[in-house]
Amino acid sequence: MNSHLSREIVCFTRYNTGDTAPAELLSKLETASRSPIEIIKDIERPRGIKRTLKVHIPPWGDLCLSEYRWNPKRIILSPFRLSRGRKLWVFHDDLKRNGVSIPEPVIFLEIKRLMFVTRTYLAARWIDGGFSVHRLATKKECLPHPSDFGSILRACVDMIVNLHKAGFLHGDLKWSNFLYTPTRNPDIVLTDLDSLRKSSSPAAQARDFARFLIAPEKYALGRETIEILIRRYLKEMDFSRASIEEGIRKYVAARRKDIPKQSCASR
Repeated sequence: MNSHLSREIVCFTRYNTGDTAPAELLSKLETASRSPIEIIKDIERPRGIKRTLKVHIPPWGDLCLSEYRWNPKRIILSPFRLSRGRKLWVFHDDLKRNGVSIPEPVIFLEIKRLMFVTRTYLAARWIDGGFSVHRLATKKECLPHPSDFGSILRACVDMIVNLHKAGFLHGDLKWSNFLYTPTRNPDIVLTDLDSLRKSSSPAAQARDFARFLIAPEKYALGRETIEILIRRYLKEMDFSRASIEEGIRKYVAARRKDIPKQSCASR
């Protein structure tokens, strides 16, 4: 069988699409991938599957392009589950309706051979002028006022509440995955969504939230701040408070021993 004839290109776009054919869109993505504006993350390990690039693709402009190169195991499983890029495309509108901000995906494209996915591209709008909460903790000059950092942490907790109430788990809620853009009110965008999945399990959501609380120990925030954040989270969730609260504390306590303290954030 001719391998070219067996190839199928599945693609979706938002805005400014014109009459771009799938093969033409693939060509644009491949060209942008070969000559990115910036390489955010490259595939370094033999088993790595993802590159993240800043690219420019007319007419959309500057985009964050994620390129997934599936290994044999993932290719074999691909007919039975959504790829990471496809999940983000499908979940975006639901997240937006529930007050969870993520970089807006504008191009999704997958290459299939027969029924198997061999490569996925997802391009989202590039966000300028943002700082990760991780960076803000170590570079307070990014903030107009040091007291703003507490407001940003509370805004992150509110974002997690919205995420969990919508029935999702993030899977890696560390501070570097919260992007802050300076506005009158803290504007938080949730990033690095490769592990995003559906789940309404209180125990799983509590563990997801607890991952966010590990960072305050690392950056020398006091226990009082951690308690404030826990109470803010539980106030909005329909959990049995005592059992979930204890589970969160145990999760944090078990992991903070392995994280060296740094005196780089205000208490």
